[in-house]
Amino acid sequence: MKCKKAECKSFGAWCIMLFVTLFSLDANAQKSNAAKGDSLSVKEQQTKSDKITLTTYVRVISDANGNKRADENFVGNFKLINWLRLEAGFRQGQRPGHLDSYYHYKLELQSKYLWKLVRIIGRISDNVINYPTPSYRKTNKLFALELRVPLSKKIKILAGGGYVFSSQQYDMPDALPTSLGIQNNYPIFRFALRYAIKKGYVEAVYGSYDVFNPYGINTPFTQVDGEYELSRLCTLTSFFRYQYNYDLFRPNNYFLGVGLVFHLVKEK
Repeated sequence: MKCKKAECKSFGAWCIMLFVTLFSLDANAQKSNAAKGDSLSVKEQQTKSDKITLTTYVRVISDANGNKRADENFVGNFKLINWLRLEAGFRQGQRPGHLDSYYHYKLELQSKYLWKLVRIIGRISDNVINYPTPSYRKTNKLFALELRVPLSKKIKILAGGGYVFSSQQYDMPDALPTSLGIQNNYPIFRFALRYAIKKGYVEAVYGSYDVFNPYGINTPFTQVDGEYELSRLCTLTSFFRYQYNYDLFRPNNYFLGVGLVFHLVKEK
């Protein structure tokens, strides 16, 4: 299914309309929450007070055939206004003998959770593969709605769903996003069960999109991850992921990631 220019423009207009709608609804939601005197967990209070964070982590990936690669990731999250944040990320990847195998960058807008329940994200990312050949660039335009439902003080469910418009051009290792080439549009999803601990959380995830990548509906992943606060300004983050191909018992990739989240600027 091809993404025509008119469809992409409508998609962009729809995202803008939803962000504006969320802004107006959130104003009423804040008044309601203030009247109820809702309380936040320690982790949520810390996240709410962050104006700027920087997440850095390293991934090591092994595919089903034993081929390995690694990459370094840098993701900054910035509070723009009270109800909207910007997340910008860059990834640099290496394969054995090829230090500049691939890179990936993204820009993402994230609304505030409306009634502490639902938010909208809109993302554009560009993934450039220099090795293995043939080289190509892939641009993904992603839209998703994400829910956060507390079951108790320590347990909550997180869920998301949306759609991706993807364009891929071979022999065009260009850094600029593209709407040309092979079109591949598909739905995405994500479910997580999170358990809060004293200084962080652990969670189990099943889904088809993460911080950078959307994956096809037939190549989702399962994941265990967590965060632990080392200090007021630094948090340890890590994950292990198993991605499969059509069948749970047909492995595609194994991921191991470890990194730090720096809470650079706090609210006064």
